[in-house]
Amino acid sequence: MHAIIRKCAHLTEYFIFSIFLLQVLRGKDSGWTLRWAIWVVLIVLGYAALDEFHQVFVPSRHASPWDALLDTTGAAIAQVVLWLWYSPKRDETGD
Repeated sequence: MHAIIRKCAHLTEYFIFSIFLLQVLRGKDSGWTLRWAIWVVLIVLGYAALDEFHQVFVPSRHASPWDALLDTTGAAIAQVVLWLWYSPKRDETGD
């Protein structure tokens, strides 16, 4: 149970990090673009990989590429949610 909670925490942390990072990258612009989303996911991937590399040198921690993949997945899920959030809404009449 402890491992599941920790993995969910990683996913949630990087989900939120991804949202904040998009805000930083787009600056004063609004909305969502695929270009920004790709940059966000790539930056998160790099950050997650560096974090796992850092854990190699911490005696009480262990590095895992699966954790970096989980972190990146959290960021990608956030970008999909933002894409859905910013996508044009259809008429309720179906037109």
